[in-house]
Amino acid sequence: MESNYIRFTALSGAKSESALCYLLEIDEAKILLDCGWNDAFDVEDLKQLKRVAKDVDACLLSHATLHHLGALAYAKSYLGLRAQTYATFPVMDMGRLSLYDSWQSKRATEDFTTFNLEDIDQAFEAITCLRYQQPTELAGKCKGITITASSAGHTVGGTIWKISKDTESILYAVDYNHRKDKHLDGTVLLQTDGSAPQEFQRPSLMITDAFNSQQIQPSRLSRDKALLATLNSGGSVLLPTDSSTRVLELAYMLDSYWMSCRIRYPLILLTNFSYRTAHFATSMMEWMGDTVSSQLTETRENPFQFKYLRLCQRLSDLDKYPGPKVVLASNLSMETGFAREVFLKMNWSDNPKNTLILTERALPGELARYLYDEWKQGVGELSPKEVGGEVQLDSVLRLNVDKKVLLEGQELADFMAAQEARLERERADAALLERNRRTLLEEESDSDEDEGSIDGDSNLAEIDMLLTKSGSHDVYMKDATKSGGFFKQTQSYRMFPYVERRKKIDDYGESIVVEHFLSASSSAPQEGGRAGGVNGKDVDMNGDSRMRDDQDDVAMGDENGDYVSAQEDVAVRCKVRYVDLEGRADESAMKTILQAIAPRKLILIHGTERGTNALCDTYLEVSDMTREIYTPGVGESLNVSEVTNMYKINLTDALLSSLTFSRLGEYDLAYLVGQVQIPTGSTAPVLTMPAVVAGNQDAHGGGAKKLLTGAGDTLMVEDQQQQEQQQGLLEQGSGALALSSGDMSAAAAAAAPSTVISVQQQQLQQQQQQQLEMLAREHQPVFVGDIRLTEFKNRVLKQAGIEAEFMGEGVLVCNGVVAVRKVEETGQILLEGSPMSNDYYEVRRLLYSQFALL
Repeated sequence: MESNYIRFTALSGAKSESALCYLLEIDEAKILLDCGWNDAFDVEDLKQLKRVAKDVDACLLSHATLHHLGALAYAKSYLGLRAQTYATFPVMDMGRLSLYDSWQSKRATEDFTTFNLEDIDQAFEAITCLRYQQPTELAGKCKGITITASSAGHTVGGTIWKISKDTESILYAVDYNHRKDKHLDGTVLLQTDGSAPQEFQRPSLMITDAFNSQQIQPSRLSRDKALLATLNSGGSVLLPTDSSTRVLELAYMLDSYWMSCRIRYPLILLTNFSYRTAHFATSMMEWMGDTVSSQLTETRENPFQFKYLRLCQRLSDLDKYPGPKVVLASNLSMETGFAREVFLKMNWSDNPKNTLILTERALPGELARYLYDEWKQGVGELSPKEVGGEVQLDSVLRLNVDKKVLLEGQELADFMAAQEARLERERADAALLERNRRTLLEEESDSDEDEGSIDGDSNLAEIDMLLTKSGSHDVYMKDATKSGGFFKQTQSYRMFPYVERRKKIDDYGESIVVEHFLSASSSAPQEGGRAGGVNGKDVDMNGDSRMRDDQDDVAMGDENGDYVSAQEDVAVRCKVRYVDLEGRADESAMKTILQAIAPRKLILIHGTERGTNALCDTYLEVSDMTREIYTPGVGESLNVSEVTNMYKINLTDALLSSLTFSRLGEYDLAYLVGQVQIPTGSTAPVLTMPAVVAGNQDAHGGGAKKLLTGAGDTLMVEDQQQQEQQQGLLEQGSGALALSSGDMSAAAAAAAPSTVISVQQQQLQQQQQQQLEMLAREHQPVFVGDIRLTEFKNRVLKQAGIEAEFMGEGVLVCNGVVAVRKVEETGQILLEGSPMSNDYYEVRRLLYSQFALL
């Protein structure tokens, strides 16, 4: 059978820095890799996704940013995406917050109706959450495909996806970080010795990005020093950031700096859901790095319960902190959100003492990207390890300024009347639904418990009033408003709203209505309609946190306004500086990781066209890198199937138990001698095993028995005397293992009827059996696998307490008496030393343990 059909299509984010969205087809299964959008939420950007959304069978999300999952809610609600979505727990929670914050930012400046909060909730509540290193088998058309999530770094819960089916292994790795952050560890793709883990080596296909293909990062220490030095400029500092992912790195680092240096001027986090972001971060410690975990263990304090970072959710909250301050504000693009409002509306940009620090590059065409380009032009050429300084801007920008204008006069009166009418209808509908619900509940109670008209509901009077006012009835009335005339009566039976009131009885007697026992003080709603929580965190009346509590006052605030947009001239006279804290691998690290993984085929995505082509040329110059490197454009499909013949064979329990398996990576290997044949007139291959001759005597004194054939894994035994009496030669068919031509899967074929065959065919079959028996007897042990002497020295020998060092040309000398050398031309491992030394046998044992012995 030919290997699996694999096809890749870039729906977005190819030869550009736009959002990531790709379609991977494995045979009949269609898997969506990320579902990104940007905060402009332009539906035209999703035309490629719209074309295939209904046919997608599974969706994998790698990070909690808009560029990776921003279109999920819209695609689920309006594009017909019904596929099961998979992500880690942090990606689900933080991704939901990211979309909440972007939705709220859009609602603050325009009548945004592309999607709503209900669409976000429905999309994210349907996500199947996975943990790292948790293999998960897909169902439906994806049957046979296994997905495994591994740590990518960059964001909390960030994922590298390994997609496996049969002998094919596909690695989807984008936006990974090889360096260790303050709150996250580096990616699992690169180990400390510079090699890749065994399970990631030599995949059939690797899909990775070229975003930082032309970037060489300075050391993390130098970048941190540059950032902290800029904070002491004497004015206020604005750091645009996202609302739920990389903001955690900045918040943790700056709060620790404030605590160690006892800085007095305010440090503020300004997002629509800042309380919720901090709350979720405190519950995700198991997904954080060793630094955060050790701090929690040593001090018994959660590092994300900030001591100096003030959490704010309204622009007016900044008025509480006059004077110089440091503000982390969403959104990263500065096209929407608090970062744009602070920059444009609070005279921030017109103060030469103030500083704008950019920690990430936004998309082309966005305000933050324009300011980054201005800074880059101002600092000029930089050495690869140099952090650029501040640039004083002095220009005037003409920007679209969107704002909400409050209604006045007759417009306000008309709006309030319409709102009151809408609320009245909603109350009436809610009352009708509540009345029907209570009626159904009462009908379910015991019919014998008819105790009069006493009811424990304090709201029935209000419900009855609303229903009577709206003209509702308990039964449907046909032509209720028509008269039947003198000789003809109407068939309608008018009935006023009435509910038979009973006592509600449960297993313990009359049900208790809690509202009857609440005092006026305890039942009074608190400010904002929520109960006050600890440390400023909002909880509901039961003390439980709700996902959208933080936006209640914001989203349901003053709606008696209209949105206006106008172009205004904005003076920009502040200082600007870029400090790279994106948390992505640079060109040097990407090259090292790709060489360690050594994929058989490579697809480069998500980078500028110039950067993608440059990275492709760089990889082609590496001698041990694959020659099959693809750089597709948006809408371009690639057939990356690998032509390989393979057969699937189901082994019975009897044969399986007779094999000795050896573990190599994620595979169990065993040596088996047999012959795969395709019988005449059939397309199903048959596995023939060698027969083993036995000379056991019959327990009842009968003649000797011998094995006739070994087809499949069943050995047929027949009495010698009985065989001599037969007039013809019979071929005993057995349960041979065959590959079904219908469904292309292995199955045991039914025993074929006995047929007479010629003597020549019998002799040929015996010769084949003898050849198989000879191969089985002459089998020599085979070592399967590969080894790097550097990894063997640093990991295996060091752990075993054996001192080793390289001498000469790649010769590894162990304890000064044993030499290990690898012949590059043939891949052979040569072990030299005295057999009289115990070190020789110990090194040999450790060396054998790195291979599967068959």
